[in-house]
Amino acid sequence: MSIKGLKQTTLLLIGETGVGKSSLGNFILKDNVFNVSSKPKSETKNTIGYYGEDDKSDVFVIDTPSLNDSDGFDNEGIQNIIECVKNTRLQGIVLTMDFRINRFSTNLRDIVKIISDVFQFKDFWKHICIVWTKCYNYTPKNKLEKDKILKNEIKEEMIKFIKQTNKINENIDIEKTNKDFIPMYFVDSQPDEDYYDNTRSEEEIEKLIKWARGLKPFDKEEINKLINEFKEIIYEEKEECEIIEETKYNITYKITTYRRGNKVKYNGEVEEGEWQEFSSRIITENKYNKEPSDCVVM
Repeated sequence: MSIKGLKQTTLLLIGETGVGKSSLGNFILKDNVFNVSSKPKSETKNTIGYYGEDDKSDVFVIDTPSLNDSDGFDNEGIQNIIECVKNTRLQGIVLTMDFRINRFSTNLRDIVKIISDVFQFKDFWKHICIVWTKCYNYTPKNKLEKDKILKNEIKEEMIKFIKQTNKINENIDIEKTNKDFIPMYFVDSQPDEDYYDNTRSEEEIEKLIKWARGLKPFDKEEINKLINEFKEIIYEEKEECEIIEETKYNITYKITTYRRGNKVKYNGEVEEGEWQEFSSRIITENKYNKEPSDCVVM
């Protein structure tokens, strides 16, 4: 319910293609203002926002292009998000994730790495929450509770990655429990027509809005400093190989991918980021039937 005299509450939705950001935005506002598509390619091409109506008239939701769209998520898209943060007195950033996904995927790592590189200012991660979409309203309560345990494990893995990416500095309140740090909500934005009771999702949205209203907007000075500091981020990767085991016929090695983001300032100066371990995999190959890997052996 809207509170008389309450200032604008603003939420920014980010996430992968197909997780239901636009549907979530419509569900939050109780209005079909964002275009929704069942196609694997993102329907949202520009960063755009709308107010709700009636009891949601003080809520402003911003939808963004997917961070792993087939057209790519370029620096123009990043700058659009930064401009939204700058101009809308944003409180909450909603990392939208598919409830049916049971792992911290490479694409999610990409998203976390991008926002870690872009928004390097104090208390940023206190403004992040996760909304698990497609948490179907007909899901039995006991199954939902079991699945929530798995989702919390994914969140813990994500928090670990955030800490590694940010070097566990003062920007992250590591004293908070995982429950308090990056809260999670479980929503069915497009409930089954044969099962009309979606009270659980509606209550989760109310909790989400209450959480956002309790946050102070991002500091304007920090945002302005961020805007003026760099023009774009250029990412580069490298791979390193470590031989784990070698026999007469086979060789097993670990391939580790490292990534860094280099900030390009408006004066042309490039500030190189530090290499961070991004992913790894184990491969076993036959020595005589396989071409050698091109990656650098450590």
